[in-house]
Amino acid sequence: MKKIDPTFTTVKKTVCPFCSFGCELGVVFDEFGVKGVEYIKEGSSEGRLCPRGSAAALYLNHPKRLSMPMKNGKVLEWSKLIKDLKKIIGAPKNVAVTFDRNITIEEYESIISFCNKTGIENIASTYFEPEIFLKKFLNKPFSLDEIDNAQMIIVLGDPFSQAPMISKALINWKLRDRKNRLVVIDTINSHTAGFANDFLKGTVGTEPILLFSLAQENIGNIDIPAITNIAESKITEISKSFKQAENGLIIVSLPFAHTYDPLLLTQGLVKLSTFSNKKVVPLVEFAGFEGNQYFGSIMSLVKKKKIKHLINFGELFPFYYAQVAKNLKALNIYSTSTIKYNGYTTIPAALNLEKEGTILTNFGKKKLDGNIKPPSGAKTISEILALFQEMSGKGKRLDMPELKINIKERAKKLVEKCTTPKTKKKKIFKLIGEKIAYNFLGFFEKEILKLNLHDAKELGIKQNDIISIKSKHGSIELAAKLTKDVEKGIVSIPAETPEVKSLFDFDIDNNIINFIPTEVEIWRRG
Repeated sequence: MKKIDPTFTTVKKTVCPFCSFGCELGVVFDEFGVKGVEYIKEGSSEGRLCPRGSAAALYLNHPKRLSMPMKNGKVLEWSKLIKDLKKIIGAPKNVAVTFDRNITIEEYESIISFCNKTGIENIASTYFEPEIFLKKFLNKPFSLDEIDNAQMIIVLGDPFSQAPMISKALINWKLRDRKNRLVVIDTINSHTAGFANDFLKGTVGTEPILLFSLAQENIGNIDIPAITNIAESKITEISKSFKQAENGLIIVSLPFAHTYDPLLLTQGLVKLSTFSNKKVVPLVEFAGFEGNQYFGSIMSLVKKKKIKHLINFGELFPFYYAQVAKNLKALNIYSTSTIKYNGYTTIPAALNLEKEGTILTNFGKKKLDGNIKPPSGAKTISEILALFQEMSGKGKRLDMPELKINIKERAKKLVEKCTTPKTKKKKIFKLIGEKIAYNFLGFFEKEILKLNLHDAKELGIKQNDIISIKSKHGSIELAAKLTKDVEKGIVSIPAETPEVKSLFDFDIDNNIINFIPTEVEIWRRG
């Protein structure tokens, strides 16, 4: 019998896959399995981790980890699963293959190869987070020295909350020289905004308008100060200063359902970058991959009954996008997952922490060593595809159809969305999403709803009261946080769990799914 040594530990180094910062860390194991996380003083984070990285051990050893295929909550044998899938892909024109988060570059290539060899033509991304539009800016690796050398930095969003590992570099840069200037663009008072020299607090959804204005682009007959609530003189002065700054950066983090048009916003970033000759640094959770079409095309084919089966690789779809899945009721869905969910057929998948391969980060590509093994039963995507025999391989990267957009027309439509009057029949609020690292997947704390103090008084809501939030897609109950961070009529929430994400409305534009600020009712429970 093996003698247990209670003092034995071993550390396996890896790269945190939970955002594009790609921090190095060590996972500590003892004789009984995962023990915790060790901080490694090397790499892009210099030994520091945000709550997501610190939770790596919890995620690896979570009691809800899926270890066997399941169908509608019941265990399904691997042999039966593969038999069913082989039968389905025998008619490839009836099948769509999709993918979202938690896959490596090599796994993506394996998926494309699988589709090529089986004849599956309908391939799309189910990563509906707005940050997917920022992937183009990851083509050039980033260095923290670029912050040190900057004279002026414009930040869109709240990276101190969304990607905390950049906060030390930004704070040190700002305090090092009083001439260094930080400009923050957001619609709520954020952690990052508290450090800004200039806080451009626009109205909800108007960030693209403001970006084009800073780039001195004419986007039509729009009263920009009236729409954005930012003085024209302030916009002009910042635009001129940013163009003249010898070195600078545009840092952007884009939360779920925080803007109406992330595609237009991305175009605004391109224009500002070109105008100022400054680099865009995107801070995202996942870089994302592309298919040969947008998911809206898949939905159209399902509606026409041309697609009957969908195989999704990743960990989000359909569980985190229930309002989209409602439109696919006739579809037979197979989905990889790391966590147990009821409904659909789920296939136990390894985490990126448990894989060998490559991920894309702000600092370039980083390697995963695969020295942490997944729990018994969970497989990497490449291992799952290998079960189909001779289906593995390396497919070429796909590109989605190029979109030709009319910027002036989109800007006009955006203004209409941002200024549409609310109904007078009842108290309606505009719900927007946030991204806060310590709310990661609901592991640490439940999401809370931020509510303006004056609105709370009108509704008789006090701090930490349990309130009901209802949209046309569903309702949930959460605790209230009364704050001055949001304006009257606006409420915000970190969208980390399926229950919260399911509240938000979405648009389908050019077959692209965009989750948007959403009208909701709220009231005190009881």
